[in-house]
Amino acid sequence: MTSAEDTARRIDEVLAELHDRAGLGEELIGLLVGLYGDGLARIVTALGPSVTAELAADPVVASLLLIHDLHPVPLAERIGTALAGTDADLLGVDDAGVVHLLVRAAGCGVSSRIEAAVRRAAPEVTAVDIAVAAPLLQVSLRPGLAHA
Repeated sequence: MTSAEDTARRIDEVLAELHDRAGLGEELIGLLVGLYGDGLARIVTALGPSVTAELAADPVVASLLLIHDLHPVPLAERIGTALAGTDADLLGVDDAGVVHLLVRAAGCGVSSRIEAAVRRAAPEVTAVDIAVAAPLLQVSLRPGLAHA
């Protein structure tokens, strides 16, 4: 586990404690997040799209950009990249942040691997709904009925 992951986990713990106490703590956090977001937006603008896209490849930087709605790669594109080479298609993302996928070939662990890939590419999604496509039926002529 990285120190960034440890820090993120501790932030979640502190936020949960503050939520119980509410009031000024929540206001302070909101103000700080807003201030940091404004500063980050100015940095992103100064760096330009290509440098920002390079930096967004780092998971820690990507999470900061996502928190402030500054990630340069659209959600659907990030999910599409995560699904490349799989037997899954993105059907859409609803207003609640649920990703809807159609998987053409289900098997042992396929759904969990696809869900993990989507969550790595788009940690802001709330859930991943995977539907498995019905298998296609093969239609063929009975032996002896082939065309002459």
